[in-house]
Amino acid sequence: MSAESHTAEFLKDKIQEVINEISNEKFAAVVSDNASTIASARQKISEAYPHIMNIRCIAHFVNLISKDILSK
Repeated sequence: MSAESHTAEFLKDKIQEVINEISNEKFAAVVSDNASTIASARQKISEAYPHIMNIRCIAHFVNLISKDILSK
């Protein structure tokens, strides 16, 4: 997949492939960092499947904050 452009539409399609393969009833949320393309993909998945929550990863935020604090 690294040769592909990671647009929001591409990422949404890949997430949707996994959801369809496993069954959307088995998903409660999609969790990722908050890069703009993946955030948009999460939003599109939430719109297509209202029961699947759109969640930003708190561990990613803690990691970013820790790096910022340690770099000063």
